[in-house]
Amino acid sequence: MAIKDWIKYQNHNMISMTKSHSRNWLMIVLLLLASNIPFAGKCSAQSEQKILIITGGHDFEREAFFEIFKEMPGVEYQESVQPEANGLWDSTFMDQFDVLLFYDMFQEIDDLQKAAFVKLLEKGKGIVFLHHSLASYQTWYEFERIIGGRYVESGSDQERSTYQHDVEVPVQIADHMHPITTGMADFLIHDEVYGNFRVLPTVHPLLKTTHPESGELIGWTNRYGNSRIVYIQLGHDHYAYENPNYRLLLKKAIDWAREPDEVQMIRYSPEYKFKDGLYLNIHDLRANDPIPFARIVTDLNSYNKDFFSEMIIKEEVILYDESGVRASLKTKDVWGYALNDQLYIMLGGKFQRIIIEGCISLFIASATTHEKTRYAPSDTSTHYTTTADLYRSHNKKYYYSMVTAEGTMSLFDLELNNLTGYDIESLGVLLKRDSELSAEYKVLRNREKKEKMIEFIRRFNASHPLYFPIQPQ
Repeated sequence: MAIKDWIKYQNHNMISMTKSHSRNWLMIVLLLLASNIPFAGKCSAQSEQKILIITGGHDFEREAFFEIFKEMPGVEYQESVQPEANGLWDSTFMDQFDVLLFYDMFQEIDDLQKAAFVKLLEKGKGIVFLHHSLASYQTWYEFERIIGGRYVESGSDQERSTYQHDVEVPVQIADHMHPITTGMADFLIHDEVYGNFRVLPTVHPLLKTTHPESGELIGWTNRYGNSRIVYIQLGHDHYAYENPNYRLLLKKAIDWAREPDEVQMIRYSPEYKFKDGLYLNIHDLRANDPIPFARIVTDLNSYNKDFFSEMIIKEEVILYDESGVRASLKTKDVWGYALNDQLYIMLGGKFQRIIIEGCISLFIASATTHEKTRYAPSDTSTHYTTTADLYRSHNKKYYYSMVTAEGTMSLFDLELNNLTGYDIESLGVLLKRDSELSAEYKVLRNREKKEKMIEFIRRFNASHPLYFPIQPQ
């Protein structure tokens, strides 16, 4: 942005700068003291904290909303109203802010602005999204991955999200150990609820509710690039704004989003190495944080050919947790494992190898088993092991030959942890998350679609990258 444009923007845009304390925060202080959180020291350390509040596209009670931040200790705020905010992502103007807080519901954003916003997240800018911001950018799929979900405004009655004003919402703390919610108890708030909205399975739950008109998960954290991201569904009007628990929640969310993560993320490439170990779920895979094989209780060595087939046969996997306590988990609940730079997922009761290519990966189901025979055959050249690899059990020699049964081709959606068929219809559904690619794909004839499936998968993956932790050298 040119300097003259920046000055014009500053004069044109509605800007508020304030920093004060009031007795309305007495309840917040008491809550923090009651939860043994060193509030005073934290505020002192963060007295220069600056946030940019992005609004626009949705009416709200301005005076009551900004009163939250006028009275929030240790915070300076400035407002930017859409569409001007979208033109600032690639400017040095953003450098002064520790956290961006979105209370907008805006739709228009061009390709350059999208790229600039993603670059900002790769740098590690902290983001807090509130309430109706979940409905922003309906045609930009990547925004759903950034915020961690979507309020769906179009489609069939079954697809569209719902809302209901003026209800009593019981809020439950889903993770009492997270810095945002630690020390907080369940509470009741008069607010608006959303129903039938989408939530990505990769988010970290913070808040839940049992209200029948609401989706269960109403607060979470997410990662995109190197940014810490928080979404809080609460916050419709002054009833919510004045709730001390809501104010405490916002303050702690801003504090947490501001802090840089120790783990730095990089875009995924085929050269990325997954750690050897057992991945219990998709979250463990995205964090590249498996359970080491050494913590699994077994009589077999993890490099033994029968290790995983024996583990699958059993209903439970016995292991030691990080504290050294013996624990068990259902075998069917294991997501997969990595060994020697190869990744396997459990499908159909078997571990099957998968090659991650990106958000959408072509998957050929090939169930590999190691059949046990009493003695090794005389000719071992066509088998997985040699006679030197014989494994002794009960003083009898056994031989493990590798048998692979080829299956059908499928598409694995790593973001949603879904497996679909490898056909033009299934790919068309996945591509709907990218409006431009979807429109281009839709006008092709079926024969052309079939010929270009791989091309569209690669283009989708290039436009919607995955991020994984940088591995220490």
